[in-house]
Amino acid sequence: MTKRAATLLLAVVLLPSHAAHAREPFENDSPPAPPPVVPIPDPVAFVVPAGLYYVTDTYIADVVATSDLTTTYSTATAHESTGTYARVLDSVDSGASSEFDGTAFNGRGALTDGRALAGTYYENFVLTASGYVPVSIVFFQDDSETRRRAAASSPSPAASSPSPAASSPAVTTAPVGGPSESRGVPTPVPSFRPQTPIAPVAPRLRAGIALAHDGPTLTSAEVLRGRLIYFWPRAFANDTAVAIRSWRLLSAQPDYASANTGSSEPFAAEWLRMPAPGVRWSLRFEIFTEVAPLERLEAEITIAVRSPALID
Repeated sequence: MTKRAATLLLAVVLLPSHAAHAREPFENDSPPAPPPVVPIPDPVAFVVPAGLYYVTDTYIADVVATSDLTTTYSTATAHESTGTYARVLDSVDSGASSEFDGTAFNGRGALTDGRALAGTYYENFVLTASGYVPVSIVFFQDDSETRRRAAASSPSPAASSPSPAASSPAVTTAPVGGPSESRGVPTPVPSFRPQTPIAPVAPRLRAGIALAHDGPTLTSAEVLRGRLIYFWPRAFANDTAVAIRSWRLLSAQPDYASANTGSSEPFAAEWLRMPAPGVRWSLRFEIFTEVAPLERLEAEITIAVRSPALID
């Protein structure tokens, strides 16, 4: 037994040594790379031109008025809202040039010495579903000039008084008309041409109620008792959809109403009761748009409640 154990021990000692190589499971089976992250572009911002304001005084015509020796160049306006917006482009002095010269629909007049009038250029915009769209440029003139009063000339004393028979007709010089510069150089008389005012045309606005945010407007709708229905106030300028600034519920008979006022969100209503035979309920709204924030619109839809009830 001792001999067998010694032989076994000797065999173990004489065995060649081999380095052990450890291997992690799935060492070469790396997980697949994640798909590349595609950046989502930010939505296009609703750009509002710098300095934009709502128009409350509308251009009517250029006005030229003369009082004694002073001529005033001004602009006539009407205090009204046409649903448009405007911003100042450039304010110029008498005789100064502007990059907007020649772009205004009413032009830019001149003083009697040929210098361009002082005033301000404005750019007009209308609000559409895609943003503020420029439609025209107008020049508001604001200038004046005063011509010199002609000095009275006194006759020079004659060296000798001619006899009445020998006197010759006196030669007179016609006064030069029109204003003159400070140097006394006469300038041509201005020609005032009548100008036809071009006033911006106010858009034709209408409002209605739809059952979807982009759906057609309806005058009546049938609803199921117990079903929640969404009503979308909509507005149009010249048959083009425009943004709703605010809406307000004026009259209704639903058993549940989500809110009495809102803007871009719809009005939700639910009827649990049935109307009396022959009675049709209605929803009436007051609507204001972004195109004409001060112009009040009304929209109404008649509601017919049907049974049986459907409860979600």
